Amino acid sequence: MGQHTDIPLIPYSCDSGIPGKDNIPNSVRSGLTFVCGITVYLIMWLLLHFSASTDMDHLGPADAGSFANLSYIVISIGACFSFVFHFLVREPREGEKGAATVMEEEGRHLVSGGQKHTRRITDWFKIKKFYMVAVMYMFTRITVNVPQVYLPLYLTESLKLPKESIAYYPLMMLVCSVAGSFMCRYLVNCIGKTATYCSGAILVIASAFWFQFQTVTLHYTTYGATILIGCGGSIMLIMSLSMTADLIGVHSDTGAFVYGAMSFLDKISNGLTIAAIQNFHPEQCNSVSCASAAYYRYIMFLVPGGAAVCGAVSTLIILAGAYKCISRTSSHPTLNFGYRSMVEREVISNPTSYDSNDGDKI
Repeated sequence: MGQHTDIPLIPYSCDSGIPGKDNIPNSVRSGLTFVCGITVYLIMWLLLHFSASTDMDHLGPADAGSFANLSYIVISIGACFSFVFHFLVREPREGEKGAATVMEEEGRHLVSGGQKHTRRITDWFKIKKFYMVAVMYMFTRITVNVPQVYLPLYLTESLKLPKESIAYYPLMMLVCSVAGSFMCRYLVNCIGKTATYCSGAILVIASAFWFQFQTVTLHYTTYGATILIGCGGSIMLIMSLSMTADLIGVHSDTGAFVYGAMSFLDKISNGLTIAAIQNFHPEQCNSVSCASAAYYRYIMFLVPGGAAVCGAVSTLIILAGAYKCISRTSSHPTLNFGYRSMVEREVISNPTSYDSNDGDKI
């Protein structure tokens, strides 16, 4: 719950009137989220480095204290910042809208044929685009979350790296995620949201092949795969949040429900994915061969790579549906040619920006 209580405020903070304005708070939020992950892995690396365990290469019961201390530290820091957010951050009140937001509402009012209405929670279930964006967001979260769970096991079981590697390899991945989050704004301005999302998916797919064919002798080149999956996953996540914000648009009064529904689907899908992975896990390995080493290699290849492909396909389907909105605006009698051209460019760049009531309802 704490992870998503701040997301509904993003539409209120996108009142700058510049192209890609909604990518700025999304990029900053995601960048700071990855900074928090970097902090956790730094603390984990320090705790393991100075632990009382005599075995410096393998995790064991003696390292339980390090993980317990990490939990105490993370919970304490999270509780402090949750208190700051819920009690010191002022939520925008009804009617607090800037000029850019008012102009955007008027434009979407014209595009929707002059039918201005408040969207209720039940109305979202009648909109096809709601389900398409939810599927895209689900695959994006699987792409980002599952590698974070199984990368430590891949490092220790498949590549036979020492236990400290579970801290500094994911640390590198998160550092690159921060870099990728701040690249999104410039990529969107150049190639649009759909192409930016697909470029992130291509990076993730490339990293999946890298993980599959990575050799134990050249294990240090794994940094390349972590860089690719860090940048690619960050770009995909920010674009999915941005497209969700576009889907909500001016209907910010029910925006919290949309983000909550996306989060619910995300948690269910990730839980089922991890449960399925654990269900098909091979038996415990012996001293001669270890089937789990190859298993984690396949997981790092199939899961993020396959989810990235499905996410990219979902985004392209959303873009295809956006052309229906373009055809409607091009024939609207109340829009002049210059404004129609602006709407067409906006819809192509932000395929979930505008409502297309014809064919968008179930």
